[in-house]
Amino acid sequence: MNFIKVFSNGLYNSKEAYSYFSEDEIINIPFDLYNLIDIDQKTENEFIFPNIIEFLTDLYVTLNVKDKDYKYIDSKLEEINFWEKFSEYLYSDFLYKKEGAILALAKKRSTSNCKYLEDAFISEYYKKNPILTARCLTELFYLKSKKAKGFKKLLVEDFDLINFISILLLDDEELTNKVLGLNKNEKYLQKIRADSIQNFTMNFEIFITNVQGANKIKDFTRDEYIKSINYFEKIYGSYKIDDFYSFYKKALQEMEISHNTGL
Repeated sequence: MNFIKVFSNGLYNSKEAYSYFSEDEIINIPFDLYNLIDIDQKTENEFIFPNIIEFLTDLYVTLNVKDKDYKYIDSKLEEINFWEKFSEYLYSDFLYKKEGAILALAKKRSTSNCKYLEDAFISEYYKKNPILTARCLTELFYLKSKKAKGFKKLLVEDFDLINFISILLLDDEELTNKVLGLNKNEKYLQKIRADSIQNFTMNFEIFITNVQGANKIKDFTRDEYIKSINYFEKIYGSYKIDDFYSFYKKALQEMEISHNTGL
């Protein structure tokens, strides 16, 4: 079965991998994966990206692929510089694609992928996107990046609202206590009790995912994240969701974030 056709026309089930492809077709999988990235970027096909993530997660985590096929696919992906191509997703317009790319690059468990995450952390996430700052830094520590400790230090040294939320999302108790002390001077999130602040940040992450997903919009800019944090602080503990789509469409309007065409 044609790999590109399979990945473009419905959700792929990794548990049934060998019902899709013959032994001969497996030879072409690394090249088809590479080409699918360009197809996805040109067409924004709704199936391609989640199917790529499903395939890569299975290849490196759930392991439904036979050992000999794993060794072939893994080595060939390296040979054709697939991971450099795949790292383009770290700069996608869409939050869920950046999140998926961070996860997949980490689950490869190769320190050679650190450079892609390190570059994205500094140029794209740090001081701009608290969710991706925390996600990316978590995976850099997982991969034992030599730059991870320095990046973590940056969050404290250049303390602002975005970095505050980033640190809280890291779920590092020692660092959290440190920045809660720093925040006594800055006074961010004054409406949220100190003993509720971790729950606030976890719920904020869910809130952002749902706002962007329900409205099918691109990821927020730094200023839009600040608006969204301030808005969520205002409604936290008092909102009720009766209708999912209506609630999140109204929330976007009330945040006065008027951009951005999406899917």
